[in-house]
Amino acid sequence: MEVPTLTCRALLLDVDGTLVDSADAVRAAWSAVADELGADAHAMAAAALARRASEVVEEHVAPGDRQYALDASLRASVASAHLVRALPGAADLLASLPAGRWGCVTSGRREILTARLRGAGLPVPDVLVTAEDVERGKPDPQPYRRGAELLGVGPGDAVALEDTPEGVRSARAAGLRVVGVLGTHAAPALREAGADALVDAPGGVRVTVDGDLLRLTVPREGPAADA
Repeated sequence: MEVPTLTCRALLLDVDGTLVDSADAVRAAWSAVADELGADAHAMAAAALARRASEVVEEHVAPGDRQYALDASLRASVASAHLVRALPGAADLLASLPAGRWGCVTSGRREILTARLRGAGLPVPDVLVTAEDVERGKPDPQPYRRGAELLGVGPGDAVALEDTPEGVRSARAAGLRVVGVLGTHAAPALREAGADALVDAPGGVRVTVDGDLLRLTVPREGPAADA
């Protein structure tokens, strides 16, 4: 049977849940912030696994303490970056990509994401679109449009790797094709959001460089993709 292949000129990747497992780091950082503010550590840490920092503090922190909480979460998140682990095959995938042909698109803050990539032993790309770079985050298309622009390609010439329905929708709305990475969410949610293909981990994507083209080969969906 034919193995699915996506041809593009650039690859844009989410970070948390797509390239790295940062769940322990997120829990540690936000639990520390909650303890410092006398908030519910469990609730705040659980919210932070799926929400932007600004949304977490708006929901769980009194208005007068919100800026302090954001600053404290930045410090705690950077300090906990040593707890981050690369997902299977992430290092090999990034090593197979030519310089200047890939970047990361994330809802997190730049200092935190660079610390997490380094903590996981992964390279930091020249193109990194973070919360500071856009007015509207995922699922709005703005982050991926910005990423494609910085790489100098049209959205139709780029492919995204994403682990959440919000991220898939963001990339699809921007005009990119999407490979969904299973783990954070099950296959039906990623398919419904518009993923073109699914892999169990970033290492499931194989890249062949053909001149100025990248040929992305993904395996046929196995048992995990049917979950």
